[in-house]
Amino acid sequence: MILEDYYKLYNNAVICDYSTQKEQIFELASQEAASNERASDRFIREAASFLRLLILFEEKSDDSYYRSAALAELAADQEQLYAWQEGKYDGSLLNPSVSRKFFGPAGAAVSALGWELQKGIRYAFRHMRFGLSHLAGLFLEAVPILKAGRISIPDLTSLIENYHTRYLREEWGLWLHTRFSFDPSGYEDRIGNGDLTDAGFLYELGVRVTKTDLDLARFMNTLDDASIELMAKSYVQAYRQGFFADGKDILRKKTVGIYYPLGMERFTRRLMELFRSEIHYIPFIIGTEPSYTSKQAEYDHRFDNALYLTEDYVNASLEALKTELEQNADMLSWYGGPAYIDCFGQPEFVPVQKKDVCRYTDEQQELLSRFSNEKFQLLDKYIAPAETSFCMAAYPSPSIGPDFEEIFRETVRINTLDNRVYQKAQQALADALDQGVSVEIIGAEGNETDLSVRLAPLDKPASQTNFYNCVADVNIPLGELFTSPVLAGTSGTLHTSFFYFDGLSFTDLKIRFEDGCVKDYSCGNFPDPEESRRFVYENLLMPHATLPMGEFAIGTNTYVYRLAERYGIASKLPILIMEKMGPHFAIGDTCYVGTEDLKIYNPMNGKEIVARENERTMLRKSDPAAAYTGKHIDITLPYPDIACIRVRKASGDTIDLIRSGRFVLPGTAILNEGLELLKKETAEAKDQSLYQA
Repeated sequence: MILEDYYKLYNNAVICDYSTQKEQIFELASQEAASNERASDRFIREAASFLRLLILFEEKSDDSYYRSAALAELAADQEQLYAWQEGKYDGSLLNPSVSRKFFGPAGAAVSALGWELQKGIRYAFRHMRFGLSHLAGLFLEAVPILKAGRISIPDLTSLIENYHTRYLREEWGLWLHTRFSFDPSGYEDRIGNGDLTDAGFLYELGVRVTKTDLDLARFMNTLDDASIELMAKSYVQAYRQGFFADGKDILRKKTVGIYYPLGMERFTRRLMELFRSEIHYIPFIIGTEPSYTSKQAEYDHRFDNALYLTEDYVNASLEALKTELEQNADMLSWYGGPAYIDCFGQPEFVPVQKKDVCRYTDEQQELLSRFSNEKFQLLDKYIAPAETSFCMAAYPSPSIGPDFEEIFRETVRINTLDNRVYQKAQQALADALDQGVSVEIIGAEGNETDLSVRLAPLDKPASQTNFYNCVADVNIPLGELFTSPVLAGTSGTLHTSFFYFDGLSFTDLKIRFEDGCVKDYSCGNFPDPEESRRFVYENLLMPHATLPMGEFAIGTNTYVYRLAERYGIASKLPILIMEKMGPHFAIGDTCYVGTEDLKIYNPMNGKEIVARENERTMLRKSDPAAAYTGKHIDITLPYPDIACIRVRKASGDTIDLIRSGRFVLPGTAILNEGLELLKKETAEAKDQSLYQA
């Protein structure tokens, strides 16, 4: 697919404006920096130079460019494109702290304008000249405001708000087609037919490429066909099983969207082939995740929409989304759900907390909450969770360290463990849990966890259960039982020494629950307790003042814990894997969002799972806006931090499931295999070390 043809109608609509804009931008970019240059003139010159760079790159980056350019040239071109948000960021006017020094209170808006222009990198890669034209128009309209002796903050923020409002329909339309449509965009053809052995191939995919991505692609090309086949077949089978396990009709859908890490094209290609041949779905690429992003820049600008987040804007955005959903209803009805591939092991990101970034007011946080809820309701109408499924898996990145290849192969082994073996052992746990009214989780010495989770009552225990016996269907690797707790009566403290979420690490995280909702929280990331609280709030809870406990689960895959300890990578594991190595507690929505009224049965014994909702989600029909939070964040307590997990019966008697980090219930000994193997390996390594000494 030639992208110029794909976007031809959009591009032709701006052809005259774009030509004029180019001339104006090139003229501004050609101005020399004066010795006494004002900050506003510097920003105009640097922004114009950046836009000129994008325009020139878009013009030259056709297929012949990628075929003829040397790897060094491809890399150098990208370095230029990303320089403003990467290498030069600390001293750049794109940095809110730097802009504040030069522009005072207007600095946040100026740096936000610069960040808005960074979207042009994607537009240039994708030959979306209409997008470049829109950005050029925004910038040129801002020039007179910037040139004024004193920048008018209302004028600049109003300009940015008008820009976003003007293109709401277009933005939502493109978003829907990217996320839920098999309309050809170039990625599918390139991945399906490109030369994956050519290192330059990655640059054709229009995202940031680093050495890590290139190393991952080279490694994937060294794997034998049998390994790729095992990875792909087990994944597609898990995706298929997600429909069957929940009693959903897989034949009603036609498409599957794939999101994968840059460098894993060989695996992705085989996934696409198997989705076509095994399930008869049309695969398309939702997106490609590079190993590197401008994390501090992204972190600084994550709340930039606070500049223009008003009730009028939220209403206009929701109305635009509604219109686009209606116009694309047929396309959306074919969508079977996403297939996510994640990568883990990237260097830890420790953000610098800055005071000069945009932040939401209390009123804006309420608007965000409302927007999130109404957006979910609109999407649910056209892409109902009760009719779709998904699948998730994760593999290590070369940046995880020198043991990367060993860790990758061990991850493949863990991701393809035998479902039947684990399902039987997990059922023993589920049967014991169904005898209780609550579950008590007590932390080991040094861990302050002391938590009681209330379980839903079973009116017909012979045919009902609270816990889903989850193996590798939708969620890879296998190994957990989960339920939706009753909120009333679920109280206590959850404490974990480390927690990794969305690229951020939390140390010494403590959350206190009262009647199933977050009452208080803290972490040890910063010396100032208030700064630490704000870090937890902004990155876990916001825009909600509190969140319910949507899930309680017991992770049973001790081979995951062995992997983490053997290679010292516990702090690098994603939630998807981390949640399998101990009990975990999700703050936010339940696992059954949108499917509460769909009867779901335990795959092992056919019992109906009755704990599909809680007191919050019961409001979905009377007060939908209050029913869901749009969040589901799993926080895991690793085995060594557990003194005891026990089921408490109505009689007061208890049944121990885990003691001192080991499964002790009859029938669950196999779940300790990973722990016992790790213990043996650790002892052998110690003996070897003493022998050498």
